[in-house]
Formats: sequence, C-alpha cells, structure tokens
Amino acid sequence: MSGRHAKRCPEEPHELHALTANADDIPDAPEEERDRTAEFLKAACVATFDYFRDAPAERLPLLGGAAMYGVGLLLHGLDVPWWAIGLPTVAAGITAYAAGVNRLSMPSTLGVTLAALTCGSWLATVAEVGAGHLTNWIYVGAFSFGYAIYRWARSRAKKGNGDQSAPQPEVVSEETPRITWERHFAGWGMEGAAVIVAEPTRLGERVLLNTKGTGSRASSFVTRGLAERIAEDFDVATARVRVTNAGLPAGQLLISVQLIDPWATVVPHPLFDPDSEITLPEVADVREPLPIGMDPETGEPLTITLYDDDGGKQTLILAVNGGGKSVTLNDILERLTAAFNCVVWGINLSKAQEMRRWAPALDLAACGRDQRKRARIMLKMARKLIVWRGAQHRDSANVIPSARQPMLVLVMDEFSASARTEDGSIDMSIVDDAAYVASKGRSEAVVLLLADQRNTQGAAGTTNITTQMTNYVVLKGVSVGDLARIGIAVPDMGEYGGQHAGVAATLLKSEDRARLGRTFALAAGKTAETGLQQIDRVVESRLPNSLEGSAIAHLGEAYASLKAGQTPSSAATATLEREADDDTAGESRDDMAPEVTSSDERSSTIDEIRKQHLFLVPALTPEGQEKARQMREAEREQAAQEELAAASPLPADVRGKLITLLDREGGIATRDVENALGVSSATAWRYMNHLRSEGAVESHGSGPATRWIRRGDHVA
Repeated sequence: MSGRHAKRCPEEPHELHALTANADDIPDAPEEERDRTAEFLKAACVATFDYFRDAPAERLPLLGGAAMYGVGLLLHGLDVPWWAIGLPTVAAGITAYAAGVNRLSMPSTLGVTLAALTCGSWLATVAEVGAGHLTNWIYVGAFSFGYAIYRWARSRAKKGNGDQSAPQPEVVSEETPRITWERHFAGWGMEGAAVIVAEPTRLGERVLLNTKGTGSRASSFVTRGLAERIAEDFDVATARVRVTNAGLPAGQLLISVQLIDPWATVVPHPLFDPDSEITLPEVADVREPLPIGMDPETGEPLTITLYDDDGGKQTLILAVNGGGKSVTLNDILERLTAAFNCVVWGINLSKAQEMRRWAPALDLAACGRDQRKRARIMLKMARKLIVWRGAQHRDSANVIPSARQPMLVLVMDEFSASARTEDGSIDMSIVDDAAYVASKGRSEAVVLLLADQRNTQGAAGTTNITTQMTNYVVLKGVSVGDLARIGIAVPDMGEYGGQHAGVAATLLKSEDRARLGRTFALAAGKTAETGLQQIDRVVESRLPNSLEGSAIAHLGEAYASLKAGQTPSSAATATLEREADDDTAGESRDDMAPEVTSSDERSSTIDEIRKQHLFLVPALTPEGQEKARQMREAEREQAAQEELAAASPLPADVRGKLITLLDREGGIATRDVENALGVSSATAWRYMNHLRSEGAVESHGSGPATRWIRRGDHVA
C-alpha cells in the first residue's frame, strides 16, 4: 500500500486496497467530459442567480429558509444553550414590532414580528435538542406555511394597488425632427431674435430666445396674440403654447410648444400605478413640498407647500363643480395622512362623501350637516391650541413640526357651506374662529386648508380669511376676478388644460410664478377600482397621528369627548367659548394704544377732581395717599390671584401650596415641588407649566437647573 490511502487505513490489507491502492493507476476522465461538467456548473450558477434576481422579494426567502436551517445545526454543534438564543429572540420581536409600527401597516408589522419570534424559537429548539425527523418535518411545515402566507399577502397587495395601468400620452422622442425656429421669427414679429438653446420635451419642443436684437423688451412679447400666432403655425390649440419671461434674465424669452396633447389621459395615482414615473415616499414630511400631481410636459412632480421657514401656509383650493377639487383634496389628504409630523382634522358640512372615507385616518372629523356643533368645537379647540402653544417656551420664532409636536392642519371642504347655516345666515362662530386660525396660526403650526368655489367675501363670510391665504391651488373654471384677487400671474384656467378636470396651478404668494400640471386621479373614477374604494384601500393601512400629550391635556374634556365620538358637556363647551372671548378681549386691550399724558397734565387733572369734590371728600395727607395707593395695589393683586385661581385647572389646595413655596427668595426648583407635594417629577413639571401658562410664574434656566419664580420677582 502506498500513497494517501496507506496513511488513512490502519487496518490489515483487504479487498478495498486492491481497488484504491494507487490513485495513479486510475485513468483520468476525458478532457471533454470535464469541460462539459464545468459548463454545466457554470450554467447552473447563472440560472440560479437569474432566478433569484428576477423576483428577489418572492424568491430570496427560500435562501433564507435554508440558511436558517443550517444556522440551527451550527449552533447545536457548538453546544450553544437555548437561553442564549431565547433572550435575543424576545428583544428581536420587540424591536421588529416597534420598527414596524413606525414604518409598516399593522398586518405587515404583525407578520414581521411573528417571523422574528418563529425564527428565534427554531434556533433555540434545535440548539438544545438537535435536528431529528420530527423537528425537520416541523420546520419544513412551518416554513412552507409562512412562505405561502407571505406570497399571498404580496399578491393581495399588488391586486389592491391595481396592476392595470392606464394608457400614457404619446411622448415625442428625441429623434423627432427639431423645429427650425429662425424661419418663424418674421411671421411672429420677432426679427432679430436669436436662439440661445432649443431642446425637445416630453410633448414637443421649447426654445430660449435672446430678444435684445429685436429692439423690443422681452415682456412686450408675452401676449396672447403671439401665442395664437405660434399655435396657428403648428396647428395646435392656443393653450398648448406657453410664452413667458418669468424668472429669466432681462432680454430672454421662453417659448414652449406641446405638439402632443398633454391632457389626453389622466395621471393615475402612484399608489395604484406600478408603472408610475413618480415614486411617493412611504412616510411623508409636511415640512417638504408634497407631490399631488405631475407636469406632463417635464414629468416633474406638481407639488404643494404647506410649511416653510416662514411657518405654516394657509391654503385655498379653488374650482367649480367638476373641476377636480375633491380629487385634488384626496391627493393632499393622502400625503398628509402619510406624514409623521402632521395631525389632520377634517370638516365638511355638506354631503362629505370623501371626508367620511378619510375619517378613520384623521384625528378628528365632522362630516355632514348634523355635525355643525362638532365643527364649531373643533375650531374653538384649534384656537385654544394656538394660544397655548404661543405661551410655551421655545427657542425658535415658529413651531417646527416634528413627531413630538406635529403640525395641525384643519381641512375644510365646501367652506361656504360651513360658513353659512341652512337659512343662509352667516355662522359667525365658525367664521370668526376660522379667521383667528388664519391670522394667528402660522407661527404655531396650526393652519387652514380650505376648498371652495369662490375666493370672495360672500363665500368665506369675511375678508379676514381670504386676505390671510398665502397658498393657492387653482383648477378648472376659476374666474378671472378670483385670479386677480390672488395677485400672482396665473394662466386662465378656463383655457389652460383644455377644460379637463384636475388640471391645476399651485402657487405661493412669496413666489413669482405658478407651478402647473395635473393632479393624480385618486378616487376619480366611477368603478370600484378607480372610485371611492381607492380611499378605503389607502386608509386601511394608516392610523391617525395625535397632538402632543400636554396639548391634549390642555384641550381637556372637549377633545376627549370628540375623540370618543361623544358630544362634550355644556360646561366644557361653555369653557371653550369663555376662553375664546377672553383671548379676543386680551388682544383688543393689547391693540389699544395707551393714552399719553405728561406728569404735569396728570397732576392738574387730579387737582381739578379734588377741587370739584372737596366738599364731599376731604384732601388726604401724603401718608394717607400712600396708604390708599398700597391698599389699591393689594386689592388688585388679590383680585388677580383669585381670578387666576378660579380659571386654573389645578386644585385649590395644590395651587395654594405652590404659591406659598414661590414666596421663597430666589424661587424654587422642580425638586422642591416634588418634596413639598409628594408627587413625581412629571407631575411637578405639569403643575408649574400650568402656572406659567397663566402668567403667574416664569422659569429661568433649563433641565434640572430650572428655577421657578413669581412673575415680576428677580433672581438674587
């Protein structure tokens, strides 16, 4: 015996030695056979790679199942105890659930959590007892069942999102012969103009011109007459020609011709169109522009801005019946309910078909003519929230929407129906509170989003609302008068878009031009696949956000009752109305300019009054005057304290103890409140914040070093 086998076999020689005694005696396999084997293995590897690459979401879990089985055997071979796997399994399940709640729908969250717990349980079991026939069959069955559920859920999601895709408008390719612009200049009255750059678009072509050689200003060519001449030359509708100098350097003009009709088909919503050119983020951010449609000429998203560095934007959607107002509002609500830093309250006191569908994804909703009282209370609470947020300490001039302090958007569809009662009279409660939110809510991240047919005082009930609008969405049928009141150059919506519903212009007063396009067709059809059931499919995976906990506590019983679907008590409603009146009265006093008089004038007035009433009230000595002054100040201070105590939500005994503690020189710390009242740190903070919101105390410092002193006192 020789070679490697002689070293491996310690037994006496036997028959096997004769077969394997010398590897050199075994003839080599033919070279062609080895090549075929290598080619086969290579083809198998490529086919396997392509198999998983073509549908990774459906097929990669198969590799994961095999890998999980192998890891279990490896852990058993390493003698890893079951508890070393069980404890991380519990942690993984909790982490998977927490992450899924923030990013996934509830069914997906439960599926991911169950998968994590199942995998961990298998690994712990196999590490302890090993892989036998029973455990192998249990693993194969569990994996097959879980994989089948996974594939079923994915196919159901695809079916719910709509696999069918609507036909898209024809696109002009880059190979389309380019327009010879220079030969048209003479007919357009633009002799001497020069082409700076010409390029094809999705629907035609556009050109940037230098008009300095014409002897005329570029602005003189921005007329309907030039657009008609261009349309005649290319045999298209005038609305498919755009001539503008907005945003361009002086002496330059941009002309765009749409050779293909941009409005031939609707734009399906990206959630229901697998071939959409625009991808919507699963989690939206209200601080960023929100996509609600697409510009068919450029393919860029049509966006609306509800918040920027200047604060929240009061928004008005304008369109006639059939102009696409409800569909546009659906697009906006889809993005708002997907935002992590936004709370939505919905009000529609008309038919409210769409708003009723969105209600499960909204924090509060008032839908239908019979919920006018509920709508009034919601507006009162929005007003109360503005006042409360304005009294809170913060480092920025405006509230920046976040998950901990979200922006409140009050969506009011058919606002003219809300502003007027059934007998046609103005509902001053709704109008006044809406006007207050429009004028004061910007800095406190509380904004209105109104949808109506007119931008007039008659529709809104007051100019205090229409003049506060800084953001517009203009659709089909809006009159020239409404556009003039906006004060920004907007295309004639009676012509632009060929009278198609959903063609929109979005614009901010802070910008010099409008963004144009067509809104997504969300719930715009009459069938189950394209109608209102699309809203149901969106809503079923979304939970409403909530205001910050301290704000909810401040809104009190009124908010809790509405959240529970009940009508607040008369006492809670009366408290809301009284606080609204007090806020208005306080602002009126602040707005009144104090009467300015000199000290000599005040002295002479006092002397005259004293002389006139000398026979009734004898003159006081200087000591008497000082004592009277002190008594008046003490009475005013006592009255103010009693008024604060009556309005305070704190119990009288707690408030009395806090006021006594505040008499200490240099103020008190939050820990002093904890020790004196025997409460937790959070409760002590809540007590002191109540006093600060009343204006009774003020805070200095931050964190544990915060000192609370009475208003007007000074820290030594």
